Amino acid sequence: DDNDGVRVSMVDYFEDRGWSPLAASNAEEALELLKTHRPAAALVDIRLGAMTGDAFIRKAHGQSPYTVFVICTGSPDFELPPDLITLPQVSGNCFVKPVKLSVLEEEIQKLITSNKEWSDD
Repeated sequence: DDNDGVRVSMVDYFEDRGWSPLAASNAEEALELLKTHRPAAALVDIRLGAMTGDAFIRKAHGQSPYTVFVICTGSPDFELPPDLITLPQVSGNCFVKPVKLSVLEEEIQKLITSNKEWSDD
């Protein structure tokens, strides 16, 4: 997330819940992290500056095909592009901020569980 307060809040929540979150303030920073890390999940904002969140997901999926993606945006009119709808690693639910973090965590857990089922084949 490009908003410092939102990003810190999410990191704090997920750390408190036993996760090991990585944080990036823009898509380019996040893609750099993917060069050395393979996260199970990524929470993605749509408005990230130079690169949109959906463009980030396309690139990140290429670098880390087993990472699942959940969109959390302040853009209430955002609709998932058709090419991302077909990816099982991308949640079909786009969450609009402010969002209850426990609901995001449930969605991430659900996607990770589904991801393990099809990636073990």
